[in-house]
Amino acid sequence: MRYHNITKDDMLNGEGLRTVLWVAGCSHHCPQCHNPVTWDINGGLVFDEQAKEELFEELKKDYVSGVTFSGGDPFHLENRQKRSGKNFQIRPSGCIPVMNGKRSAICHFFPI
Repeated sequence: MRYHNITKDDMLNGEGLRTVLWVAGCSHHCPQCHNPVTWDINGGLVFDEQAKEELFEELKKDYVSGVTFSGGDPFHLENRQKRSGKNFQIRPSGCIPVMNGKRSAICHFFPI
């Protein structure tokens, strides 16, 4: 998996004060995307052990509500890795296709 940034103490991407992992890779290419720089699956940095430690150190803080996976598309095949810890929120940067062919914003909470 690759990522572009780890944002700390973020209040704009989910409930409470969160840590945000901005993943690389998205094949939707939504016209109104706020983060087209994250579309390239080979962009950004390798999510290595150091990045993992940085992310989990932030999640140890009592005042952090959880982690938000954004980007890019957290559901992109290359980004599907087992995650654990506090609750996390997945918020694709814009939209994903839905059954009727239209595009729709999506936001989910997953307690783990």
